[in-house]
Amino acid sequence: MKNYIKGTEEVELMEEFIRGAFYGAAIGDALGGPVEYMNKEEIEEKYGVLKNMVGGGKMNLQPGEFSDDTHLLLQVAKGIQYNSQSPVEEIGRRFLKWYRSRPECVGKTTRKAFDNYLNIGNWNEAARITSRSINKVDSNGGLMRTLAITFGYMNKTALMAYWSKEIANMTHHSEEGAACCIFYNYLVLLAGTLKLTRREMITMAVEYTDKQCKRLNLYPSNFFWYLIASIQPGAEEIYPRGNVLDTLVTSVQCFLCEDSFESTLTCAVNRGEDTDTAGTVTGGLAGAYYGYSDIPQQWIDELKDKEILEDVIDGFL
Repeated sequence: MKNYIKGTEEVELMEEFIRGAFYGAAIGDALGGPVEYMNKEEIEEKYGVLKNMVGGGKMNLQPGEFSDDTHLLLQVAKGIQYNSQSPVEEIGRRFLKWYRSRPECVGKTTRKAFDNYLNIGNWNEAARITSRSINKVDSNGGLMRTLAITFGYMNKTALMAYWSKEIANMTHHSEEGAACCIFYNYLVLLAGTLKLTRREMITMAVEYTDKQCKRLNLYPSNFFWYLIASIQPGAEEIYPRGNVLDTLVTSVQCFLCEDSFESTLTCAVNRGEDTDTAGTVTGGLAGAYYGYSDIPQQWIDELKDKEILEDVIDGFL
């Protein structure tokens, strides 16, 4: 996916970009879900290099089944498609409908925010109360579902940043988390639309995030130095332990050091820890950059519930 080209080829490239991102995210979730909470050494001992949809794990997933990460991402996508001018309430309605279906896997912070909203009826205030009541204010639940915002606002990047913050803050009231979502959504846009090196994209995304954070009165204390330090030559390998910065940096490091969708995704998932979210975030970015056609066909064939993905993709196309 590189520079926009007029006519039929532009449409084909856009489809590669959007389908690649959504399939990439869902496949990353399905690949990583069964080894969530295992560390790198445990994954290596059991699988060597995990490259297959094995199923199982603490969530007892079927091979090819994705987790709450992708389900919530799809609710965000449908909410934006229903009302892009003011999507929060529609997204929230869809979140709660999904929550009332009693899904087996819901993150602790997200679950608490949903319960708080049901008590007070305001998403921002529910997230604030949640952040004060549990000690995981900078967890990655907002980042895991943010991908759809790129496609809802790709021609209005100031709105992209605004809704990145607002939709993340529905459950995760965190300036670090909001900055990560703003950066990630813009990086996905650059990955799918511009002919740049990956480091140039990251530099542009950092500059954009700095500008948008100032405009939105966000002052994350760790985001910029932590991200920049992590991509320097010789930087230590970061593991996605559930913190939003660690999850984002894992994805960026793997995006920089690998050269295909498959190797980028397996790089992230095989680091262990919060593997379903690392897979979702990394798969969305790598799928946007390399395109749908670079995703291994075996993974596409094994992925479950593809019709839900196709409905969302068609909506954006």
